[in-house]
Amino acid sequence: MDKSSRRARTAARRARRWSVPLVLLSPTLMLIAFEIVRRGRFIATFPKPFSFYWIGGLIQSIAIWTPLLWAASRRRGALSAIMGALFVVAYVLVMGTQSAFHAVWNVYISIDGQLHSKNVLASLVGTLPLGRPLVLFHFALQLAAAVTMVLTARKAVRPHRWTTRGAAVLAAVFIAAPYAIPAALGRPDPVSYRDWQASPPDTLYLHGILALAKETLGVTNESPDLRVQRRSPEVVPPLVAHPARKRNVVLVLQESLRADVSCVAYDPDCNKSNPWSSSVFPKRKPLLQMRSNASTTAISVSNIWTGVRPTETRELLHKAPLLWEYAAAAGYDTAYWTSQNLMFGNARAYIQDIPISHGCVATHLESNADLDTGARDELVARRASEEWGELREPFFAVVHFSNVHYPYVHEEGLSPWSPDSFEKSPERNEDFFRYYQNVAYRSDLAVAELLRTIATADSGKRTVVVFTADHGESFREHWQMGHTSSLYDEEVRVPTWIHAPPGTLSPQEEASVDKARDEYAWHLDLGPTFLDLLGLWDEPGLKPFRARMMGHPLTRPERTTEPVPMTNCTGVWECSFRNWGMMQGPRKVEAREWDSAFHCFDVEDDPREVDDLGERLCAPLPELGRGLFDVMPILTPPGRTAVDWNK
Repeated sequence: MDKSSRRARTAARRARRWSVPLVLLSPTLMLIAFEIVRRGRFIATFPKPFSFYWIGGLIQSIAIWTPLLWAASRRRGALSAIMGALFVVAYVLVMGTQSAFHAVWNVYISIDGQLHSKNVLASLVGTLPLGRPLVLFHFALQLAAAVTMVLTARKAVRPHRWTTRGAAVLAAVFIAAPYAIPAALGRPDPVSYRDWQASPPDTLYLHGILALAKETLGVTNESPDLRVQRRSPEVVPPLVAHPARKRNVVLVLQESLRADVSCVAYDPDCNKSNPWSSSVFPKRKPLLQMRSNASTTAISVSNIWTGVRPTETRELLHKAPLLWEYAAAAGYDTAYWTSQNLMFGNARAYIQDIPISHGCVATHLESNADLDTGARDELVARRASEEWGELREPFFAVVHFSNVHYPYVHEEGLSPWSPDSFEKSPERNEDFFRYYQNVAYRSDLAVAELLRTIATADSGKRTVVVFTADHGESFREHWQMGHTSSLYDEEVRVPTWIHAPPGTLSPQEEASVDKARDEYAWHLDLGPTFLDLLGLWDEPGLKPFRARMMGHPLTRPERTTEPVPMTNCTGVWECSFRNWGMMQGPRKVEAREWDSAFHCFDVEDDPREVDDLGERLCAPLPELGRGLFDVMPILTPPGRTAVDWNK
């Protein structure tokens, strides 16, 4: 063999020695490349110790993918074939899901988006809409990468049989060890999944899936209550809209806003928490006796967007069409902008399939949006304002704010009520209430910005705006704090108004809305009201859907006078403290799981709901409630029993 041949062989051996580590590290190198493209600037801003979490996650990635790829790199043998298939499937599931999830939601899926799922198979792919081209592209991209890595490894790596088997064992150990060892030692969680998502996507995915597996097997009980799942909406047939006037329809939905801290009717000297938005539409039509049917966001929006009773079965609540689906079936352009973080409680699954041309959620606005308060409300107002002119008329749109949700977004320079404090102790209750008012005041700036955009746009002359809040907020009026824990008026009476520019309502519609000013109405009336504004209430194709809506359009004379159910415990969202109620006109009954009887109130004579009239004076509401909810009275914790939501 001549010298040139020997030099060539030596160079080839050196190249192979250098290439082997690169090939085996290629899954992690690929991960780093995608991380730089997706969120390189964001990662560069990680504060300590979060930057160390991310680096530690990369070490975990190497420990998982490198031995797995080594085990798959042997050219012959059943084990190599199995490990090759396992590598491809695992890589596509983990990295394909994370790649597609980030493309859809601008954030990675983590335990927050996996733990509440009741469909394990769907969770393996992030409950993503697999038929969407964007999602398919990302799975196909990661499939191509996985196959390429296996084929390249089989050319470059020459493992022995026993090292292949050892690598297979190591891969299995390293998948579970980073999460099992800290838990066994009582150490903090090894994955930063909420603060900055300062872990690589594969460790976030595996951490969430292992948590879901433990939850499903009964090892843990971190998600005892049902949360919303992905909907399977009924198909709405093509509809023909016949609105009384040509118009666009918009719902502006605020979070946790009480009626008593708001100027619902126009007041030029408004000294409450909404002076900014109050001045935009001075000729709005107030609805002063509007109540939500729940004090839980997921239930309230379900009531508004479907028009369906909250007491229906879990199956029906997840298949009832939403307002966007009715509007799209009638040819309306549709949009949904929200600063709510829909990673909370699986909420993204509820709306991910709605037909919209424009929209965003909190993580699109701020990838590090707080799980509870969402992205800053001014960002969603700005985003909606920027895209408003792109909507094709007629359109139906929803803008959904979030910052008035506990723990609240507060700003010292926008705090007219003082002294205020984030201290929740009983002796500081008034200060805490003022803190809440200041939070609502700050958020109202963003609402006003949006309303001014609508008012000044050319389409604004043809746009009816409905404003409401999902629920209120309690401050120890009846011993509870926050929301979801009761159905007293501080949690369910909400500010609501309708702004209709001249000519957008017929004279009959205008008279009906004016008459509703002081009449009792509920969120269950808003779904039918929107359908009537869209010109669909009398459409024959709507008949089977309309049949299960108990509410009535506020744009028509007929009112909802029958007993109305109210509850924070439904098939879309169970509650930590069960509570139920019924309301008919000003009479309301409510009970919580430790009560053996309903409390009865007349909210007209007793707006603070302090005088329990007894069940007899609210008949037949108590018996109707028992028959409807059928789990009341019930034992106090820990004697809670499971509820069959499909009964």
